[in-house]
Amino acid sequence: MKIVAGADTPEQLVTTSTMTRQLYAIPFVLSLIMISCTYWSVDIVSPALPDMQDSLELSAASVGLIYSFLFLGRLIGNFPAAYLMGRIGTTGTAFAGGLVLIAGSLSGSIASSGLWMTPARLLQGVGIAFLVNACLRAIMGARPGRGAAMTYFSFAATAGGLLGLQTGGYLTEEMGWRSVFVMSAVIASVITVTALAARITARRAGGPYDLAPVRHIETEGKTGSLVPPLIFNFLIFFNYSLFVALPLYTEQVFDASPETNARLLMVITIVHLLGAFPAGRLIRSWGAQKSLVAGMVVSLVGTALIFPASSPFVIAFPLVLYGLGQVSASSAGGDIVLHLGGQSAKAVGMVRFSSDLGLVLGPYVTGVVSDSFGYRAPFVALPIMMVIASFFALQQALSAGDRRV
Repeated sequence: MKIVAGADTPEQLVTTSTMTRQLYAIPFVLSLIMISCTYWSVDIVSPALPDMQDSLELSAASVGLIYSFLFLGRLIGNFPAAYLMGRIGTTGTAFAGGLVLIAGSLSGSIASSGLWMTPARLLQGVGIAFLVNACLRAIMGARPGRGAAMTYFSFAATAGGLLGLQTGGYLTEEMGWRSVFVMSAVIASVITVTALAARITARRAGGPYDLAPVRHIETEGKTGSLVPPLIFNFLIFFNYSLFVALPLYTEQVFDASPETNARLLMVITIVHLLGAFPAGRLIRSWGAQKSLVAGMVVSLVGTALIFPASSPFVIAFPLVLYGLGQVSASSAGGDIVLHLGGQSAKAVGMVRFSSDLGLVLGPYVTGVVSDSFGYRAPFVALPIMMVIASFFALQQALSAGDRRV
């Protein structure tokens, strides 16, 4: 395969007939649908965590650990996903991911202990990593413009998360926490069949092919300059541990039901959905560095305001701020890494690796903090962390000067 260095659009890529026969791509619209279904299977579990904790007799730290193992699986799965995309294309990688996600979801539905749940969550995470990497690369190939890929990705992922929280709360309330894993297996089956159908259709029609833009990393994209944005991206996704801390906190302090917790988490998800495209426009008008700082500051203010809230209803208001900040910061952080990394497969892997590392460590550390210092403690610790991160992000933005990074 011959790739034109510095290519900005799919049309500027030149491929040999050997490669195009193998690397079939997921069509753009289909990749958005598959991302939505994938994140549906991720967020469907969040409202079930308190019931799972009671049923399996787990501590807050153990609940956080079980939640984290999904993202540990994603973290591990990023490496074989990158390898597979170069061998069997995005359609083949998505098909493999769907099969693994089915296996993990079915295992979770029959788990009788936290120990049994661990490998089930790992399998789910590996399957999700395959799907997310494949779909993000497909989106990036179809929409290579600055900020575009992360905008579409965030919108589709948030739409799926909204479905997950709604169905997760309802199923837990009506049928128990095991039903969410059964539903996840059903969703994974739909994804798997869709990926297989896309691959068969592409082979018969002679495309589409994987035309994600690939560039050599320029001077501004040297490894050293990628380290700060990768750290910021990690911390932003570490801050998503609120999805674990909040249901445990509201159940303990306000005796909130799974459905109430689902509605609270839906506030964040709806804000993410509505804020995805404005966040992309903000990146194009302000630049990603400034958008990153602004998002981090708004997020930390929203997180800090949860602590003094007097009821679940009042908590909904700071969650709006938190959601706005997180969608802006996560979109900007991912865009910076993709830009500096030349929008290559390696850059996609780095974005997913730093994100998933934060999602692995965040819930577990938050659970330990809750066990040690009480269920309010994360809503003090997380803002402190984000204040420090925002300070260094601001320094990074100022040092960038007039460069549009």
